[in-house]
Amino acid sequence: MKVIDSFRIVWRNLWRMKLRTALTSVGVMIGTAAIVAMMALSLGLKESAVKSLENFGNLTEMDVEPLRWYEENGEWIDVPEDKVKKLNMQAVQELKKIPGIQAVMPIKELREQAKLKVGRREGYVQLIGVDVNESAAYRKDDIEKGSYLTGAPQEIVVAFDVSREMRDVEKEKREERRRKAGAGRHEMSQMPPPDIGGGEALAFNLVDRAGTLILSREYRIDDEPKYEKKELRVKVVGQLKKSEERNSSAAVYVPINVVKELNEWVTRSRGDEVEEGASRRSRDKAKKDTFEFDRITVKVESREKVEGVVKALKEKGFEVWSPARELETINNFFFVIQMVLGGIAAISLLVATIGIVNTMIMSILERTKEIGIMKVIGATVLNIRWLFLMESGFIGLIGGLAGLGMAWGAVELVNYFGASGGLLDSLNMGYGGGNPEAEPTKLAVIPGWLALFAIGFSFIIGVLAGIFPAIRASRLSALQAIRSE
Repeated sequence: MKVIDSFRIVWRNLWRMKLRTALTSVGVMIGTAAIVAMMALSLGLKESAVKSLENFGNLTEMDVEPLRWYEENGEWIDVPEDKVKKLNMQAVQELKKIPGIQAVMPIKELREQAKLKVGRREGYVQLIGVDVNESAAYRKDDIEKGSYLTGAPQEIVVAFDVSREMRDVEKEKREERRRKAGAGRHEMSQMPPPDIGGGEALAFNLVDRAGTLILSREYRIDDEPKYEKKELRVKVVGQLKKSEERNSSAAVYVPINVVKELNEWVTRSRGDEVEEGASRRSRDKAKKDTFEFDRITVKVESREKVEGVVKALKEKGFEVWSPARELETINNFFFVIQMVLGGIAAISLLVATIGIVNTMIMSILERTKEIGIMKVIGATVLNIRWLFLMESGFIGLIGGLAGLGMAWGAVELVNYFGASGGLLDSLNMGYGGGNPEAEPTKLAVIPGWLALFAIGFSFIIGVLAGIFPAIRASRLSALQAIRSE
């Protein structure tokens, strides 16, 4: 028997008992719709939770620090000092070997706050030294204006909010004098401070402009405090995109060697500057050998690999500070939810399977004579089994397609009422990453793999339900089947 002929026979038999086929498919339809809808709801809530977590930082970027204590049997145990990892170049090379890590960026911060002055504007910034070669792999994508660092010591890249936090001090002083002079007039008393409302500050562009980094340090001579200022001419070559991380809003990025030199200058006393050259060179060599970074930032290739990277980092003796630490908890929680909801919905599929078995057995009883004739004219046992398996499989497939359509309609209704009712906003899950321009997160989603799984699973359920009826039909005696009425 040709395959095309078998499909024609299957379709003819299903169409001949179309009412019974439709009623039997309803059970599969309800079971499939229930499973898909439940899974879609749990997947949507999980995606909303993950995107809400992104409000606190990029999940594919994490800060790595040495592991100093760990929990075992409910108790916190300190890591021996000689076992604590050092954040040096050896650690950088070790991190690069971990599968899933795209780039590694060591960071060294200036111990004192610096002042950046560009034109008439100035403001305090946090100077952060980065390894240009290591960080260029992924920081280039974060540049909004200009370009990234090339390694030149006079180049700097500013965070998005730096220009907005810089003030025109001279203008503020003039405005203050005007307010004091016109304190008796209502109009002047109501004048807002300069730059409030963001008009001029928002339009201030730092890129491709020369500036000055100003540092100061305190030292003592004969127990008397003295102060010294250091100025470093720089050029702003780029500005980063807006970030939700508050601790980096006033960051200025420079090559890491610049921060190392400035840290030495800030912490060095006046007596250190008059030491002999040989002693200074030996001290510098010792510092170079023991130099450690403040922290190391790693970039993971994708969000799906974050959990594996976090686990590998902990196994190697590192601690991770990132919202990504909560991903494992979220995934485990929603995995349990999916199993519970899927198990409840699967009960209806079990009932539908029994319905398919009953329908196919009734079909055997009605078509006993037809089965006998097919055997007489040459149909084999495998042909008979194939026909009945395909019939039951197509009943499951029809129910699966109808159930998928029903689930899609239910999901659309849930998303519509969830959005119109403000449910996502009340849960603080409305937008991913805190970006108001992003596409709103849906309360329930049906990914492509779930739709294909539902269709395939319903077909397999139908085939499995048809195994017993198919075997029973193939075992009928041809002569007894022909004689039956």
